[in-house]
Amino acid sequence: MSPEEKARLEIDNKLQAAGWQIADRDHYSPSVSAIAITEGLLKGNLEADYLLFIEGKAIGVLEAKKANTDLLEIASKQAENYTHKLLNWYQYWQNPLPFVYLSNGKELLFKDIRNKKSEYLPLQRMHNPKEMAKMAGIENEFAGLPYLPPKGLRNCQYEAVSQLENSFWNGDKRALMVLATGAGKTFTACMAAYRLLSYTPARRILFLVDRNNLGKQAEGEFSAFRLTETGEPFNTIFLTKRLKTTHILSESNVVISTIQRIFAVLTGQEFTEEDDDDFSNED
Repeated sequence: MSPEEKARLEIDNKLQAAGWQIADRDHYSPSVSAIAITEGLLKGNLEADYLLFIEGKAIGVLEAKKANTDLLEIASKQAENYTHKLLNWYQYWQNPLPFVYLSNGKELLFKDIRNKKSEYLPLQRMHNPKEMAKMAGIENEFAGLPYLPPKGLRNCQYEAVSQLENSFWNGDKRALMVLATGAGKTFTACMAAYRLLSYTPARRILFLVDRNNLGKQAEGEFSAFRLTETGEPFNTIFLTKRLKTTHILSESNVVISTIQRIFAVLTGQEFTEEDDDDFSNED
């Protein structure tokens, strides 16, 4: 492996760890929340080593060099020139692009070129998409969600969560995911809940069921869900409680309840756990 290839591998790892998908320009998808396009085409037949997009709009460039390259001397002018060279058909958040990154695999430097007096700053890690969206002043609370890796998800689950997030990004206040029996609907809900709680202002989620045994199953699935950034179970990151009384803990992030019990909470009725099992699907 050449020094250039080794550096690219390290840079890919930094980007992926921060929630960016890596893709070549032939596999670019505007529906991906955060994507770094390799060899991104620019005016004058130029190519940016990485062209960064959030929600289908360009936001920055990353110039890659082999290890031990003097980044400020070799790469800075080249990368800053790229910010002015967007092709006409690109969508972008700002033009010229506001953010420039330089890396040789070992070092990572960053500059916000909107401030002409700013200098390159060393970073210990790559900015994640949410941080970049905030720096750019993007107000949509669903902008900058990290890329959703399909690994560990069925195709239908991946599509359901992706389209749910796209709906909210587009301003929809309501969305409905429909999956077939046996498709893993609760697991899909765990994935959606984890990303909403982790990357948006959402702070509490209600998971409704129509029978008490389904609530117990859901509680177990939230406890077993580990498709998190750290690999820790969902319920060790976010407080998950099954509603057994008419009192909802204010610090709960996920509340699992039967329809009957949440109705009792809202109307002030007394309700026992056994009452949940009296409900019939056929009623």
